Amino acid sequence: MSWLSMVWAQTRLNQTVLLRQRGMAFSVLLLPLFLAFVNTANARSQDLVNGVPATAFAAVGAIAVVFPFSYMTIATSIVVRREERVYKRLRGSALPTSAIFAGDILHATLVGAVQAVVILVYAVAVVDAPMPRNIPLMLLAFLLGAAVFAALAIGTAGFIPNYEVAQLVALPVLFISLVAAGVMFPLSMLPEWGQQISERLPLTPVVSILRTAFLGRDFAQEGAPAIDFLESFQVSAAGVGIGLLWIGLGLWLTRQYFRWDPRRA
Repeated sequence: MSWLSMVWAQTRLNQTVLLRQRGMAFSVLLLPLFLAFVNTANARSQDLVNGVPATAFAAVGAIAVVFPFSYMTIATSIVVRREERVYKRLRGSALPTSAIFAGDILHATLVGAVQAVVILVYAVAVVDAPMPRNIPLMLLAFLLGAAVFAALAIGTAGFIPNYEVAQLVALPVLFISLVAAGVMFPLSMLPEWGQQISERLPLTPVVSILRTAFLGRDFAQEGAPAIDFLESFQVSAAGVGIGLLWIGLGLWLTRQYFRWDPRRA
């Protein structure tokens, strides 16, 4: 069996485990779409945020809702399989460690990608958001967000003792991400010190890059002036750097604290 086949088998195992946990499946599969639609519906099309309709601004930011739920998916699945000794059996098989992690990440990324497409179609078809200006940059933002929250999920799973606590840990990650990253309202509504903290959180640069790529504006400047295709990559470079730092932190936490054996063993 090739490495890719093993990764795909691990991905299907993740989906099977998720569907068996009905409450978790609802939270991961449907709740992100619900939050995205509610957040967009609360905006009024006649209002403007940095020169763009508030509904379009909210809808594009709502795409980033999928990443905290990706964190929930990966972290919870790791804890469940660790405590049920699934990982212990997998490590005794021919399945390499890289395939185990790759399957976890691929499953969460595919689920998030489907949800992001649904939100994107909703934004364009229902909310009348413009067509994306820079699709390659949008793909880069999505992959960056998926990588950041996958690395943090694997890195922090070692601190989580059981399935119930995993869900409790995911809630503040979700709340802080949505409130402080400018998903639910523009960062300009926060005080100066709050903006400085928010800009360094893991989801904020992803939201900023998504909005720049979709709407073709530099939201870091006063008035959010329009920018061209290449300029959108230039203004997003700092956000990519912040995301890479968070990925590095997640990898360091994984190396230091990840556990293969059950905590109750």
